Amino acid sequence: MGRTRTALTALSLILLLSAATTAFADQVLDQAKKLIEERKAREAYQLLMPLQSKRAGEVEYDYLLGIAALDAGDAQQAVFALERVLAVDPNNLQARAEIARAYFVLGERENARREFNTVSESRQLPDAARATIDKYLTQLTPQQTFLNAYLEASVGYDSNVNSATDKNTIAIPALGGALGQLNPLGTQLPAGFAGLGGGVSLSHAMNKEWWLLGNAAYAGQFNFEHTQFNTGTIDISAGLRWNRGPNALVALAQGQSFQVDNSQYRRSLGGTAQWLHNLSARQQITVYGQYATLRYPDQSPRNANRAIGGLAYSQAFEGRYLPVAFASGYAGEERDVNAAFSYLGFKPAGIRLGGQVTLHPTVVGFGSFGYEYRSYNGVEPLFLTTRRDNQYDVIVGLNYVFAPKWTLRPQVGYTRVSSNIELNTYDRTVASVSLRRDF
Repeated sequence: MGRTRTALTALSLILLLSAATTAFADQVLDQAKKLIEERKAREAYQLLMPLQSKRAGEVEYDYLLGIAALDAGDAQQAVFALERVLAVDPNNLQARAEIARAYFVLGERENARREFNTVSESRQLPDAARATIDKYLTQLTPQQTFLNAYLEASVGYDSNVNSATDKNTIAIPALGGALGQLNPLGTQLPAGFAGLGGGVSLSHAMNKEWWLLGNAAYAGQFNFEHTQFNTGTIDISAGLRWNRGPNALVALAQGQSFQVDNSQYRRSLGGTAQWLHNLSARQQITVYGQYATLRYPDQSPRNANRAIGGLAYSQAFEGRYLPVAFASGYAGEERDVNAAFSYLGFKPAGIRLGGQVTLHPTVVGFGSFGYEYRSYNGVEPLFLTTRRDNQYDVIVGLNYVFAPKWTLRPQVGYTRVSSNIELNTYDRTVASVSLRRDF
């Protein structure tokens, strides 16, 4: 999304600067043009929009309003303004290129392709603009197959590889409050680690609206100490994506195998469905639902079925650092298959906030905060109470692209789980540096 937004903005500047040099009618239009050239599209939009009832129909005004509206995230308003320009001046090359951009953002692929083709046939088109338009035409080609892959290696420190309490003894109410001595492997264990991961993804356009999707990935953590807590995760998914205008629907079948000490600890099978809607070129909302069966080969009482639903919102902002922010909320239930162990099931509800800023063309900073509340479904037989957990997660890091397709990512994550059952309270800090190669 970031690359597309940058390319769209670059094209608007190229075309604006290559337009005829005839002076604009008044100071307002001169100021708007200056703001657009300085990439302050929202300010230009706010300047021009209140004048629409009086000035709609003026070619120069409508042209600048169209550019400002599009770069400010209102592609539909841009189409209205640019259609007025073309109604008066159908040979206006710059206006036709801008309306092609607007159609592209709105997902009107046929209209975008038609207008881009018309513009690209002109001998007056600057070389830089022609190269940018060619990229869009490539993206608009109906039959496309994209295959991407990556490899990643990391090294780091994990303060709590087994996600356990730092207590050595715990009072057990079912035994009259007697203190129970915990197995040393059931208490917090720190370790340095090395990580290895990789994945491959496939997307194939079957026609203008339907895409076939596939993905497979592996991630492993190998501890320098306490190797019995080494972990490995294999994820596989496949499904379909449907696009029309600002809307998209995604349906995926998903499977996962989670291993501990080279043995399968848990496997899951399920699926997810998403509806994505672009409110503008910079705003998107997502509504999703997930369902999975969770099975534990060596701990069958923990077998459960999990259903989650949620809503997410993301927005890209203008400004020096091109900030992007997101927020999501979700709720659901993980219900134990065996009613005799209902206290192992729970109802989660949580939120997640985060974003990123571009500190340099090659450096992006990111961060997120998450909170989840878990209310369990029954009384714990040893602790004679219904478990309640509060989990907090914070992650901060940088992505540094130091060479084409090479990314260095230092990252720190912190997790705090507080519970009314002391055995389940713990802290965990994971710091790592990862090197990734994309193909």
